[in-house]
Parts: sequence; C-alpha cells; structure tokens
Amino acid sequence: MYLFSIETEKKSITAYAPILILVVVLLGFSIFANSMTDNNLSREKEILQNAIDRSITQCYALEGVYPDNLEYLEEEYGLTYNKEHFFVDYQYIGSNLRPDITIIERQ
Repeated sequence: MYLFSIETEKKSITAYAPILILVVVLLGFSIFANSMTDNNLSREKEILQNAIDRSITQCYALEGVYPDNLEYLEEEYGLTYNKEHFFVDYQYIGSNLRPDITIIERQ
C-alpha cells in the first residue's frame, strides 16, 4: 500500500512539470519584453532630445536667433515626435539665449 502512494506522488509531480516549465518560460519572456519596452522608450527620448537640440542649433545658425516656440521648429525645420508618449516643455528665454528643454515621458 505504501508503494502505491509513492508511485502516485511521482506521477503527479511529473504531470505538473511541463506546466511548471511553461509558466517559468512565460514569466521570463514577460520580464524580457518589459525590459525591452523600457529600453526603447529611453532610447526614443534620447533621440528626441538630440533632434530638438539639432533643430535649435540649425535655426540659430541660419537665422541668428533661437526659435521662440516648439511649433516653429515643427513647421520650419521638420521636427516630429510622438506627442502621446512625450511632453516637451520648451522655455523660451530670449532670442540670443538657448531655450530650456525638458522632455517628460507620459504614462
């Protein structure tokens, strides 16, 4: 009688092994996917910062003044970005002072 219960326990453990492996693999994949998403957003933010800096510098080099708003860069210099993912705070200081730029990720 004792041998029967040990064999039954071994069978039940081996029956759950594929399910346990699947859960571990899915959990690992989920963690990896979340990590990639975070990396992509931070990279996209860095690219946006570089694009804004480049547009501001180009405007100052060509026109001799800094742009007074972000919309001017969008219209005249072709700056585009995903407004659903990022909020850009553009603080114009003066025509001869570089604007203060802050990029905030939206949730």
